[in-house]
Amino acid sequence: GAELFIRDRASPSAPETNITEGVFEPDEDGNALLYDVKDLSASYDGSQLLFAMRAPEDPNLDDNEQPTWNIWLYDHPSQELRRIIESDIAAEEGHDLSPRFLVDGRVLFASTRQRQSKAILLDESKPQFSHLDEDRDREAVTLHTIETDGSGLKQISFNQSSDMDPSLLSDGRVVYSRWDNIDNHDRISLYTMSPDGRNQQLLYGLDSHDSLSEDF
Repeated sequence: GAELFIRDRASPSAPETNITEGVFEPDEDGNALLYDVKDLSASYDGSQLLFAMRAPEDPNLDDNEQPTWNIWLYDHPSQELRRIIESDIAAEEGHDLSPRFLVDGRVLFASTRQRQSKAILLDESKPQFSHLDEDRDREAVTLHTIETDGSGLKQISFNQSSDMDPSLLSDGRVVYSRWDNIDNHDRISLYTMSPDGRNQQLLYGLDSHDSLSEDF
């Protein structure tokens, strides 16, 4: 488990505030439940924080029914903490991870939702299902964008394996790790694309994996 704290200033002795405390209800005995936080990032002016948070596990549910990772936003001036996708049903449609602010204020993140992929299957009169990675043991992660009010959810990358850990370059392009597992090659390389998903291209890594010594 993890919690998210903010200090008043950059000093070990500065007062700290737990900004995720009280988000989830305690158990029947009044004990706080264990939740988790990761993938913290800040807006360009430092006034807002984005992170992924997962609600406490329910011992009465199977593994595939447990809460998913959701994207949360903390606004420092108003001290407001809220989940980007308000609806419980919509929020639990996939694991949402690694949020980053785009230059235009939208949120870029990795997710197992595969929203457009499922819509394409529906248009083809096929059942909607989540693509699995090549190991067939977990749902593939692709990149999505969304407004901070939860509207405009859109899938911007498509990959049989996973697209992970998005960030931004100084020219506004998205850089991310892509798992390529084709033609007897199993590797993770850096790719770039425009924030709308166009102009996808390899940045680094196509042949670099073959340059390491066997003792590395």
